[in-house]
Amino acid sequence: MKKLFAFLVTVVLCAACAFGVAGCDKKGGHTLSVYVPDGAPALALSPYMDGGYFESQTELDFHVVDASTIQTYVAGENPTADLCVMPVNAAVKLLGSGEKYKTLGTLTHGNLFLMKKQSGEDISTPDDLSKLVGKTVGIINLVNVPGLTFKVILADNNIEYNELKDGASAATDKVNLIDVAKEEVIPSNSTCDYFVVSEPAASTKVAATQGKLDFAGNLQTLYGGDDGYPQAVLVAKNSVIESGASFIEDFMRNVDSSCGIIKSDCAGDAEKFISAINSHITAGSASSLNAQNLTQTVIDNCGLGFTGNADGKQSVHDFMQKFNAVSNNAWGMPAEAFFY
Repeated sequence: MKKLFAFLVTVVLCAACAFGVAGCDKKGGHTLSVYVPDGAPALALSPYMDGGYFESQTELDFHVVDASTIQTYVAGENPTADLCVMPVNAAVKLLGSGEKYKTLGTLTHGNLFLMKKQSGEDISTPDDLSKLVGKTVGIINLVNVPGLTFKVILADNNIEYNELKDGASAATDKVNLIDVAKEEVIPSNSTCDYFVVSEPAASTKVAATQGKLDFAGNLQTLYGGDDGYPQAVLVAKNSVIESGASFIEDFMRNVDSSCGIIKSDCAGDAEKFISAINSHITAGSASSLNAQNLTQTVIDNCGLGFTGNADGKQSVHDFMQKFNAVSNNAWGMPAEAFFY
């Protein structure tokens, strides 16, 4: 009888492992998949990837992927990602109902900068934006976050803009916007007077051009002060949240600490964190980050810092309202159920 009881207990335990969140690991907890786009979000979580900073009964299987593919890991009937970092607009459009995922908070708060040629003026405050009237601003990815964020800033300050597409001519009474490839962000580009570029690419451009391109303004400051705007959010499957509330709370604390570690330690030990990212990146790929472009200035410019919903929910609402107002894409608004 005792042998039969022991056998039944074993069967039950095995079934629990097989049908739990993601199976039992060697620690006796669960393995959860975390998908993160390369760039600032991956940098924020690289101490977690390193494995030497945090301990948990829940194993985390990190995957660093190309930013353009991130939404595929939360799509479909059985999404791959248990936890995922993604742009706030994409998260709201795909997951904003809260039916499958909830946002835990904001991970990055903007890493976009306005760059000028040597003859250009600084655009340090919202009042300076009027200096751009009649000028042409080249934006890498005009139709998505960089371009839409810049449009939000112009609209907030009642400055009209004109998109140069389908042969449109530059207007003298508006700010002219044009989509450019990263290779076109060069001093000899005769069409553009300014550029909107993300970090660390912006600092790389300054170095590569020996200062012929330089920083003119900070879009985070131009948006509204030191807090920037919610650029990338961290989401979790509802099933993960429901089966492990204590894990979720620990995870958010660790993410917050991870951001702090990067901001204080990364410049002196960049190779370790880059190695951690590359050890989890898609096979055959390498991170856009490297030890040479991760200066303390670049790290500070990446807008890293975890903000939970208690402090960040209203910012997400406000940003999405503005985002929708300047976009032809129906991103929608997040439901209350979207917020953990």
